[in-house]
Amino acid sequence: MSGRGRLCFHSAYLFPILAPWIGRFAGGAEVQLAQLMGGLRARDFDVNVVTCDYGQPAHIRLDDIGIYRSYPPQSRVPVIRFFHPRLTRTVRALNAADAEVYYVKGGGFVAGITHDVARWRNAGFVEHVAHDHDVERALTLHPLMRDRWWHRRALRGADRRLTQTEFQRGRLLADFGLESQVLPNLVEIPPHRVNAAQDGVVVWLGTYKASKRPEWFQELARAMPERRFVMTGVVPPPPLTQDQWLDAERAARELPNLEVHGFLEHRAITELFSRAALVVHSSPAEGFSNVLLEAWSYGVPTVSSVDPDGVVRRHGLGSVATDFPALVSEVTRWLDAPAARGEAGARARAYVVEHHAPDRVLDQLTTILDGLVTEVRRKRGTR
Repeated sequence: MSGRGRLCFHSAYLFPILAPWIGRFAGGAEVQLAQLMGGLRARDFDVNVVTCDYGQPAHIRLDDIGIYRSYPPQSRVPVIRFFHPRLTRTVRALNAADAEVYYVKGGGFVAGITHDVARWRNAGFVEHVAHDHDVERALTLHPLMRDRWWHRRALRGADRRLTQTEFQRGRLLADFGLESQVLPNLVEIPPHRVNAAQDGVVVWLGTYKASKRPEWFQELARAMPERRFVMTGVVPPPPLTQDQWLDAERAARELPNLEVHGFLEHRAITELFSRAALVVHSSPAEGFSNVLLEAWSYGVPTVSSVDPDGVVRRHGLGSVATDFPALVSEVTRWLDAPAARGEAGARARAYVVEHHAPDRVLDQLTTILDGLVTEVRRKRGTR
């Protein structure tokens, strides 16, 4: 094969990011991956992705990225249905992509089957850890024994292992005895910084599911009736539960200071951040949250339940609250200190520009992939 290298990413729910007009489920991990893919395509890699069947043809190209269709996202997976359509169509799509390097950001089934196809095809495989729980021995994100087995197989068999933080790198070494390289998540840098000292709204952005604890934000609005709060995010499609979304809608009907939205396009997200004074992130476990990076890129400080590698405290990007009383206290403190918010927002934007700007991250990833493509071609006897 010619060119810099033919890559295939495997991300089940990525298609709505590449085709936003279908208005379906996609989260921060998918946004991150789409940004990586676009950056690598601009650097002359042949970029492809295997993603779920949302009604698109078996193989199409969008924005010069090849898209290979696997199984419908709503298909349930017990026993027979796991083998077909889930397993059979995934293997078919991965084979059709015919890549020199296969790349997964995540774990479980997706990582395991992609690793196996890469091995069958004598291709390279990159395992990019997406969540802290994916490097802990218990693998609590994967309740099925089958998926835990596949996840461990992919971790151990990967040609390159990438983690998002030093915490993940250290935990992967301690729990699995495996070395990895930290690749920071990237974030697009908006052209202008928000003045977080403004009398703005408090924002929550995420997916309406229990693991993100959206009810904390609703109770925060209830506890602070004089402040304005806005929730927006992805509503999980069936068969996933929509209980948290329905709870948020009920809270908005009860609380005049709470505004609740579902999925918003990027332009609307930009407008929302432009009127923000503070962003609240209530999820208790992450990798390196895209919500934090996006808030900081706009120059908005955060109050979060997580502090990846301690950067919030070390760089003064906001504060950390691991229980609800602390959340109320910290949000109140920041809202009562507009000048401090503005200064923290400026530090936050400077931090992401230095550590998470696209070119900085893509330079590092390009070096990693160039080296792996060279290894694969040498092994295959190709150029």
